Amino acid sequence: MNLKLLKRRAEMLDTVNKGFHPSAVVGQLVEKYGVSERCLWSDWERREKWVPALLGFEKFASFAESFEAKLNAVQKAAWSIYVHADNDNARVGALKVVLDSLEVHSDIVLSRDILMRLERVEELAEKRVLEKRKL
Repeated sequence: MNLKLLKRRAEMLDTVNKGFHPSAVVGQLVEKYGVSERCLWSDWERREKWVPALLGFEKFASFAESFEAKLNAVQKAAWSIYVHADNDNARVGALKVVLDSLEVHSDIVLSRDILMRLERVEELAEKRVLEKRKL
């Protein structure tokens, strides 16, 4: 599944869930995504196949956000222990926790960065294909 398709389907589902009629949503998305009404209606009719996958992505995104919040809480607690600790062993342990949480946080950030780069590459590829068609 490509990113443009996922975005289109996510927007379709989100807009219909806000209370808009599917026919209004289809009309709006035809222009935005440059696809036919038939294509969008086909997506809508087959939604039982793609909605679970889309919801899985959303759950992963919310999981990553909550995980980041927990990492931030762990870092705050570790820095507090570091500042208030009576001995060097506690300070070293607290610093290790901070470093470990920073490493996990950087992995999350890198994953998002990679996804954004892939999205840009896909958009550039689509533009080049359109340019070649014009020639």
